[in-house]
Amino acid sequence: MTPPAWLNSLVRAVRWHRRGLGLIAAAICVVAVLTALDPSASSSHTVVIASRPLAAGVAVGADDVTTLQVPAEVATSATLADPGAAIGQVVAVPRPVGTVLTSSDFVGKGLVADSDGLTLVPFRIEDKGVAGVLGVGNQISVVGANPGADTRVIASRVRIAALPSPGSSGALDDSSSSSGALVIVAADSRTARELAAAASEYTLSVVLESD
Repeated sequence: MTPPAWLNSLVRAVRWHRRGLGLIAAAICVVAVLTALDPSASSSHTVVIASRPLAAGVAVGADDVTTLQVPAEVATSATLADPGAAIGQVVAVPRPVGTVLTSSDFVGKGLVADSDGLTLVPFRIEDKGVAGVLGVGNQISVVGANPGADTRVIASRVRIAALPSPGSSGALDDSSSSSGALVIVAADSRTARELAAAASEYTLSVVLESD
């Protein structure tokens, strides 16, 4: 039986990037092979995958992504089919080589559902070391303190949407010349306004909350 074109492409990608493939890419490979062995599975779908490791906070370039034909069952409504939809976007969370990219992988509206009524708001915390223990999806409370010893909770139990990495390129460059660490959370519009205003008045820190 002659393997379909999309399977040949997948095999070449695995051989080229075998050391960098993540769990998601491995899962895609398994599903693809199983589907190829099923004569009834004839439909395929174009997906965008990472052609190299993508760090959080980096703007995606043309050489960072490529396309792959996979069984239609693998794709979801959030899966990207056009590389142009990824190029220029800022990565929200690290993605290994071979990852099938979706709209939620990037900083933007894809990180929050329209029905949630949430807004993405960036702010900086003073201690960069604290950012190292945080992860996308964590719930945090943001606490503000000023020189007058006034301390208050600015935002309670908001969820982290992105953690741009230090020295990354792109629209959300968290360069070493900027103080503290950049954190992006999803919050309701009122909390987002209060957090944005507090960033200029308070030194911000965070408390990691349990889900």
